[in-house]
Amino acid sequence: MRYVKIENGVPTLYTFNQLKQDNPNVSFPREPSASILADYGVYILQDDPKPRAEVIEKGPIEERNGEWWQTYSSRAFTAEEVRPGMVVTMRQARLALLDQGLLASVTAAIAALPDGEREAAEIQWEYGNEVERLSPLAVALTSAIGLTDEAVDDLFVLAETL
Repeated sequence: MRYVKIENGVPTLYTFNQLKQDNPNVSFPREPSASILADYGVYILQDDPKPRAEVIEKGPIEERNGEWWQTYSSRAFTAEEVRPGMVVTMRQARLALLDQGLLASVTAAIAALPDGEREAAEIQWEYGNEVERLSPLAVALTSAIGLTDEAVDDLFVLAETL
């Protein structure tokens, strides 16, 4: 069971062991009643139902009708959280670029890279099995063909369907 202690109107997570340590001269029953706990400013902490979402975070502890509740908030993943997991095959990448009329731009952008970078990019482009959204190749091509991060994200989402 989880508890909350209220001090100066501020709820703080609290344990039954802390209650016993803070009051060493008191003999508490194994499962103290709500009224015994309340005498020490301690209350049972109820859990709001957790929302169904990609990311669930604890919110503030709230008092409602004399009971204390742990709240939760939810949100979708941010682009920065999603990007590391975006991986498509080179076939999917090429088909997505072709679909968006960008395949020739990528070939030209690779050819325009400086020596050393160009050779590495050509090897990855020609012989790689897959491309990661945050790979050096994808990052270099993003700016080389004038796409925004969001546009490249959209290309990866499209590629995953191909």
